[in-house]
Amino acid sequence: HVTTSDGVRVTARVIPVQSFPEFRGVLVMKADIFALLAILDDASRHCEWQASCKTMRVVKHYDEFNRALYHRLNSPWPVNDRDVVFKAGVTVDWKRKIVWSRFRAVRGMVKVESGVVRITRMSGYFKFEAIAPGTIRATYQVFSDPGGWLPAWLVKLASKKIPVNTLRGLSAQVKKTRGQYAAFHKRYNPAHGGKIPAQFQRGGTADAAPAKPVPGKPVPGKPVPAKPGPTK
Repeated sequence: HVTTSDGVRVTARVIPVQSFPEFRGVLVMKADIFALLAILDDASRHCEWQASCKTMRVVKHYDEFNRALYHRLNSPWPVNDRDVVFKAGVTVDWKRKIVWSRFRAVRGMVKVESGVVRITRMSGYFKFEAIAPGTIRATYQVFSDPGGWLPAWLVKLASKKIPVNTLRGLSAQVKKTRGQYAAFHKRYNPAHGGKIPAQFQRGGTADAAPAKPVPGKPVPGKPVPAKPGPTK
């Protein structure tokens, strides 16, 4: 146990032979799972609620709920900013009423800028559990090796503040964006006539809908023409 602040309980786990711990924050909030999914889907607004976020953008869409993103983190002077390219995907477990959004750092895809340290080792997840009507237990867990030089005080401070500020920011974003994601709810939320495609569900459901085409995104299951590579 690291701290409990603003309703967020933060715990940390030391990983053998790793310089930095893995940490987890848990917050029970008033929200709907689809409201949280809509917020995660809107990468252009992640910096409104995610701690230390300076830039967030989609690099590549693989399908409706799987994509690669670029994230730049704002670091206090004199520490250089960090950035990371990561793949994130969503799966839904209807029986347990849990949604997972897992992410993992990948190499390449975006050129490293001068004066910025690239994070190449990072993994974690958001987990949303419906524990009562309109009540969600939200978990944010992450392990990251930020690389380069970092003072011990900054690592200790980040391990406490990042999960607290991220989850509190997410809770506030639910209220801030209420009524702003009608199209998302119409597409995916059963309460608004939508359905989650079966391929994103653990076990699926009998009434799961086939994936609907998204402008500018590949259709799951449809082959994507390969781009010619360099000749040897």
